[in-house]
Amino acid sequence: MSDDKKKPAAAPQSPAQTSSLRPQAPRFQTRKALQASSPTIRPAASAGAASGSALVKDAPAFTPRSKQQKQQKQQTAPAASKSPPPPAQPSRVAGPEPAVDGACDDFFMPLPPVNTRPPFMQPAGYYAVDESLRRALASEMRAAFAVGESNLPYRVHSYYALSPLETTEIYTASGCIAEHAIKAQSISDGRHYMLGRIAGLPPSTKPDLGVVDRWRCVQNPGIAHVHEAFVTRAFGDSSLVVVRDYKPLAASLASRLLERPAPATEAFLWSVVLQLASALHAVHAAGLAACVLGPSTVWITPAGRVYIACGGLLDLLSPGRSESLAAAQQRDLRAIGQIVSALLCAGAEGAAVARGQPPLPLAATVGPGFSPSLRELAVYLSDQRAHTVGVDGIVRLAGARALVELGAVRREADLVLDGLRVEMANGRLARLLCKLGFVAEGADSSGGPGWSETGDRYLAALFRDYVFRSVDEDGVLATDMAHVIGNLNKLDAGSSEKVMLVSRDDKSCLVVSYSEVKRSIDSAYSELLAAAQAAARAWR
Repeated sequence: MSDDKKKPAAAPQSPAQTSSLRPQAPRFQTRKALQASSPTIRPAASAGAASGSALVKDAPAFTPRSKQQKQQKQQTAPAASKSPPPPAQPSRVAGPEPAVDGACDDFFMPLPPVNTRPPFMQPAGYYAVDESLRRALASEMRAAFAVGESNLPYRVHSYYALSPLETTEIYTASGCIAEHAIKAQSISDGRHYMLGRIAGLPPSTKPDLGVVDRWRCVQNPGIAHVHEAFVTRAFGDSSLVVVRDYKPLAASLASRLLERPAPATEAFLWSVVLQLASALHAVHAAGLAACVLGPSTVWITPAGRVYIACGGLLDLLSPGRSESLAAAQQRDLRAIGQIVSALLCAGAEGAAVARGQPPLPLAATVGPGFSPSLRELAVYLSDQRAHTVGVDGIVRLAGARALVELGAVRREADLVLDGLRVEMANGRLARLLCKLGFVAEGADSSGGPGWSETGDRYLAALFRDYVFRSVDEDGVLATDMAHVIGNLNKLDAGSSEKVMLVSRDDKSCLVVSYSEVKRSIDSAYSELLAAAQAAARAWR
């Protein structure tokens, strides 16, 4: 008898012994012990065997539950006449809905609930600009690219996509001038500008276009910067067009007077006074004068920013006027009092001012409810015989309110600067995403689809799945921006933190650091660039 026949038959092994001899790792759904030192969100994968568990050196040993342990647990459990109902699934808490005013905000990314976010993960707002600033910028962007229907020509000079804004009446000593504000986009630089059109220019009127060069040198945040002026017949008549900076969502003060139900507050009045004084200081220092400053030529934004939008208008239309420069500059400063008086009007008085009726004297509109300094400013700007009005006198009367305005400007600058830092980091992440896409979805020069599935490039494909195909404990695809941006930031910084990457078929499991993934992506991207440069040289 042979040795094979003499050998006794092996005893049947228990399920526990069979499981312990099996060289396969548990299914992915039972890997909670492996994720003790890694993020809880895991890549979506189908149930199957996993190999490579030896790479997880710090993970505790896994022992599957045997059949005998299950039977012992059933015997110790209290007997029940009926099988207990299945445990209720925990209700999912919905995330906060975006508080959108008006149109749908396409830029809003809802945040996950706080109780479902891991404690180490920053919220998505941590990686984005301030929410109020973002909404304001999004509204301005929509307003800039919106084009309304009109009978305007599509292109005038080097500007196209013309859209009407509003028509204001500017009152001068010689009469009323109707200016049509039009938004347009430049062909040369793609920016938006405001075209101030004066229609029906008489043939005898020859604008002095050379004065635009002097106004172009005036730089101040409170002035709608003048770029150029030209005469055109594209509108069907001889029209003078003055090109200025476009301020999104800004409207003339005359139109805002019709919408305001109550007089302005004193804090807002001082803010307007100081902004206009700063702008006029720059204009007067350049040896110029606004000449037609009033509610129809001052534009204001919803945030309270004030702009002088009449630079060079009277100089273009009346180049040979006899008024001295000093008298014109005095009239500019006293016009601040008329604007403040218009802001103090409400109801029928505000509507009359918007239609061109001169407002009441400032001293008559400042009531006892305002501070003594504002009443003193009213007397200072209204009295035309006692003294000469100057910017220094206005700032002196403002006193500490000038410091309040300066502090508000600095806070706004800090808010914008912080948002700029965040968006600069997001710009780096955008370039990193492009490199990751090239490597994870790329192919070699021969067009082989398996190029990204071999070598170090495989880490890029696994990391892409970990970032964009992760699921939570309930198997639902995680769409948390904080998870995406947080992992991309760690990848960009080359962090030494470990992350567990699992393939889609659940057969490969690697624990690597972000720095190793970054090195593999950079190496594969350099290989792609070298191949592209070689192909370009061969083509030449």
